[in-house]
Amino acid sequence: MSGSAGPRHRAAPDAGARLAVPRVHALPQLTGDGTIRHEVMVLESEDFVPLHRVRTLRDPAWDQDTPLRPDNLRVRRVGDGFAVTLLRPWDGMLTTRWPAWLPSPLFEGGLGDAVRIDWNGRFRSSLFGSNRSYFYEEHTVWVTLQAAPTDSTFLTLAPTKHIDLRTTIY
Repeated sequence: MSGSAGPRHRAAPDAGARLAVPRVHALPQLTGDGTIRHEVMVLESEDFVPLHRVRTLRDPAWDQDTPLRPDNLRVRRVGDGFAVTLLRPWDGMLTTRWPAWLPSPLFEGGLGDAVRIDWNGRFRSSLFGSNRSYFYEEHTVWVTLQAAPTDSTFLTLAPTKHIDLRTTIY
């Protein structure tokens, strides 16, 4: 069925490009703010080219980025530390396995702590069936609290906790 969005398609022909995405990325440029969120997104709609965003936690631009993506990560300062919560992304569109329940907060840290979260998913393009195609996303998110972050912070930073929610799609 040429041109169909049937099970034989759904980005399977792009599996080679998706699987070739590097696991090592350039270091982000940091500001002087101590609480940092760094995210690397790999989107099928962007030809699997890694997109980087690094900002302070309170930067309002997290809610204004394009391309549209499920910002399912919530980070807040708690006293002298921080707490991270991860929600199920685009609930009505997700077609791949997601943990049935994640604790909230998923991680709590203090000065010098870092959490790395990896997750991916395949999503329906339309909730109501008008577009029967699918798209793929993979996210790697780091959140850390540093006394005086510099551009070399990520050279020696190791996650206090690594949460890997990636699933095999093809």
